[in-house]
Amino acid sequence: MRSGDRFPNDQAQVIFNDVFLEYLETLTPPHREQVLVDVISLCVNPVGSHPLSNRNSKDQLAGWNTIDVLQRQHRVIFGTRIEDGVGVVEVLCGGPRRADAVYDMANLLIATGRLSAEEATEIWQVLQLLEVVAEHVGLDGWDFRPPQAPPGMVKAAVAAGILGVEIASTLSLDELEAAMEGGWTASGPDPAAALKAALHRSRSGVDAVDATRVLSGRSQDRCDILLRRSKAPCIRRKGHPGPHRSRV
Repeated sequence: MRSGDRFPNDQAQVIFNDVFLEYLETLTPPHREQVLVDVISLCVNPVGSHPLSNRNSKDQLAGWNTIDVLQRQHRVIFGTRIEDGVGVVEVLCGGPRRADAVYDMANLLIATGRLSAEEATEIWQVLQLLEVVAEHVGLDGWDFRPPQAPPGMVKAAVAAGILGVEIASTLSLDELEAAMEGGWTASGPDPAAALKAALHRSRSGVDAVDATRVLSGRSQDRCDILLRRSKAPCIRRKGHPGPHRSRV
């Protein structure tokens, strides 16, 4: 994409080559988060710092872009495009600026064909792999709708008195199992404890206010834009900012 181009609604599917994940693992946790913040910003500015070109006959960098990160000490090589009306950010590799090492790595990956969909990982998977909380990098990690638990499980939870049908219907199977396990006290069912246990299964640190927001967000319309790489619709809420999400 060229300077001044924008993604539709400033949204994109952000995917990473395995080599970029290996680069992230060499960084400290704060530096990982900062690099991810800069990568997510590409949804709004798809060009980054500047486009690349073939500097000599051995280069194959034309069509790729770079963004400076970590106080301009490192570079990230990426490509941006629009596929069937959906923005895509493909992050190839990252590394120190010195001696153009990251450019050499990018050339090697391009020359050896390390760009297949099988070697791509969605940003939401990356956050889980690196144990980075979505909110730490400016994303709303709760605005997705997971696959609903089986109707029989929903009915069982409601019949047991640990959750109402409206709440139970918004939970995934593993969340509902956690609710049924943790939603009891010595005197009987405890709906508040059940809900806390359910959302804790997805991610820790959820209080009553968060739970209300999460459940409200799950009832909103979905984005549903079809993502070609994963061949699945986006499960975030309609009108979400930044990266699409096709997996729970």
